Amino acid sequence: MAVDDRLSSILPSESAPWPPPASHPIAHQMRVWDALYVGDPDRLSWVFYNLGQSSPVGRSFFSTTGEPGIPGSRPGQNRGGLLGSVTRTFWGLPVPPGEKRTKLHVPIASDIAETSADLLFSKAPVVTAKSSANQAALEELMDDGMHATLLEAHEMASALGGVYLRVVWDTDLSPRAWIDMVPADAAIPTWSYNKLVAVTFWHVLSDTGKQVVRHLETHLPSQNAIIHRVHVGNQDTLGSPRPLTDFEETRPLAQYLTDGDAITFPDMPKDASTVVYIPNKRPNRIWRGLGAQAAPLGRSDYSGAEGMMDALDESYSSWQRDLQLAKMRLLVPQGMLDNIGRGKGAVFEPDREVFSPVASLTGGGPQDIVANQFAIRWQEHQGTCNDLVGKIVKAAGYSGQTFGEYDGDGAAMTATEVEARERRSLITRDKKILYSRPPLRDIYYGWLSVQATMFNAPGVTPERPEIDFAEVVLPNMMELSQTASALAQAEAASKQTLVQMVHPDWTQAEVDEEVDRIYAEIGSDLVSRARVMVSEPMTSTATLTQQAQQLATQVTPPDIPAQVPGEPLDQGGG
Repeated sequence: MAVDDRLSSILPSESAPWPPPASHPIAHQMRVWDALYVGDPDRLSWVFYNLGQSSPVGRSFFSTTGEPGIPGSRPGQNRGGLLGSVTRTFWGLPVPPGEKRTKLHVPIASDIAETSADLLFSKAPVVTAKSSANQAALEELMDDGMHATLLEAHEMASALGGVYLRVVWDTDLSPRAWIDMVPADAAIPTWSYNKLVAVTFWHVLSDTGKQVVRHLETHLPSQNAIIHRVHVGNQDTLGSPRPLTDFEETRPLAQYLTDGDAITFPDMPKDASTVVYIPNKRPNRIWRGLGAQAAPLGRSDYSGAEGMMDALDESYSSWQRDLQLAKMRLLVPQGMLDNIGRGKGAVFEPDREVFSPVASLTGGGPQDIVANQFAIRWQEHQGTCNDLVGKIVKAAGYSGQTFGEYDGDGAAMTATEVEARERRSLITRDKKILYSRPPLRDIYYGWLSVQATMFNAPGVTPERPEIDFAEVVLPNMMELSQTASALAQAEAASKQTLVQMVHPDWTQAEVDEEVDRIYAEIGSDLVSRARVMVSEPMTSTATLTQQAQQLATQVTPPDIPAQVPGEPLDQGGG
């Protein structure tokens, strides 16, 4: 199967700049989100200050990344007046000469990304296939680390606005394919409306400053093909292609090539794909004006809150500065200092028990030791930080309760109360599920297709399975048991329904196993009762009749007189 030449034209030429200029604004914004997510102070300084061409540190950093598209210099960072105030950021301020960096970073960005992934995949989704062979293969895939891959992928999606999942394999490592995650800032996608036509994953194999070796992996979903190329160029251009076998990192890929530089799947269904893009949520407000190639990209949970995150770091750093300045310091007279040598100065020994009085130069008595300590404005700083955290969490689409902010009395809450407090977070979770479920079904479909066509997995056939996400807030066990008991007494639900209600986090196999146990116990109990009834002696009919006659003679009321023959019965009353 030859790759369509029209789609091959998507591949860049030797003289093409890399990354493409159209992706520069996207790469720049993702670099900011990545710095907030990672939280490394050096990376934050590089992003907020050293992006400019006027910075020697910035030039040395970005000269080896192959990212010439970072915005130009920002001279306003070092200016006063209106321009300096407009472009000022806390992390963008340079450290004054002779001082140490005392800036602190609050990892609120990484907390948001991790919480987002936990809300979706703290419990593995239930994948259901029609074929039993497909079901067994998918369950094996989930047990082999797919759940962890989904957690990692959606944490990156929260930070960078989206993530890619691709089908990969290496017969030297595993006899079957698996699903891998690729961050959004390592890909150049091509869209047709909102459908992914092609995507190129790339990374730098080596960079000497003058020569840059890049590996490009291009997936063409509509052609069922994957193209691998290695280009040797420079910092500005991609350069000429070279065989995969010339480089140790790409040499193993050469054995899978079936059509020039491409790996093709002639027997794979046309609608199956080896790659999907999962947006975090849409629409993306900041890239609306960049054209059709940026509009389908997802929106980061940090979008619009970058300034508040910078302000939160500044507030915590100011709080820490108050602590440092407020340390108690002793002001002692010169006479209490011990000379440690000519030209070496003098020190004060606070552990000394006895000091000799020294007269002051003015002729007065002994001088006193003065303790000096500034006030710590902890309440003001705490209030500011809490307010910023609340606004950042709300801007990301979550409730404060999700992050442990609860001012109640600590009493246990019912499921209804939890859902009420978590409502904003649960709405955001449902929104992300809408964007996640279709691509997940597609990548499982692609994985089953690769298993069937390339690995000849027994019984596996291409199929797009169903995916159900587990509930994030589980109801209270007491409430569940009371509801299940009422339904059982009313004979309004089967055993399977009751087990599923009490254990909503169980898989279908676990539910079926529990139902079998219940019926087994009920059956053994019925057998035991039957044995007891059979072992008791039966009472004959004649004996039962005799006992009934004896009882009948004993029930005549004693206050009713017997009637004398021939005389009327006395009715009483006189």
